Amino acid sequence: GDVMEDLTQCVLDHDGVLVDYTGDELMALWGAPEDQPDHAIRACKTAQAIFACIPRLNERWQSMVQEPLEIGVGINSGLAQVGNVGSRVKRKYGALGNTVNLASRVQGATKHLKTPLLITEATRVLLDDSFTTRRLCQVGVVNIKEPVTLFELVAAPRDSWLGLKLAYEQALEEFTVGNFRQACRILGRLNAEHPDDGPALILMSRAVQCLVEEPVTLFELVAAPRDSWLEQRH
Repeated sequence: GDVMEDLTQCVLDHDGVLVDYTGDELMALWGAPEDQPDHAIRACKTAQAIFACIPRLNERWQSMVQEPLEIGVGINSGLAQVGNVGSRVKRKYGALGNTVNLASRVQGATKHLKTPLLITEATRVLLDDSFTTRRLCQVGVVNIKEPVTLFELVAAPRDSWLGLKLAYEQALEEFTVGNFRQACRILGRLNAEHPDDGPALILMSRAVQCLVEEPVTLFELVAAPRDSWLEQRH
């Protein structure tokens, strides 16, 4: 409850609508019921505010739970059915459709890509240059026709961020065209300089795998307890 209080306040501070709590998850939306042309910017600023409050939450709780608080945030933008849903017994205001489903799956992908904040290309194109992003991969999602490009949104970029971004995206391009050995060279240097960068570690493991086996999909991501819903393509 204490954690949800802080996260909820971040949503409200950026004029978002709190839709629901599901277990330890929070769902929010922007752009309805009132029109918000900058809905994607508001959503991303909310995510950045959430990560800014994590150190404060850890100060209160880490000594008690013996572990730091870790969260994952997924953001997607698009059309959705928005309104009161439910039955005569119970109703709630919320959104339905593929846009919502994809946002949930992107949130689940944060664990597999080992990065805490992911957005789709549909959200990225609505942001301005004040946001720091890195293209991570393109994925195919079950029941969604077009492939989806995922970006990492950085809450607080480090001084070395630009070099990390450029090297990773170069390695991703080499992997995409099948130059696995060159991708490994780039990622080897990158992992030495940034040993804790999750996406680079994942891409490196797949590039090495492709050198010793038949080419495979870059990632096959499964969000438990769901069935397989998202796979990486090259």
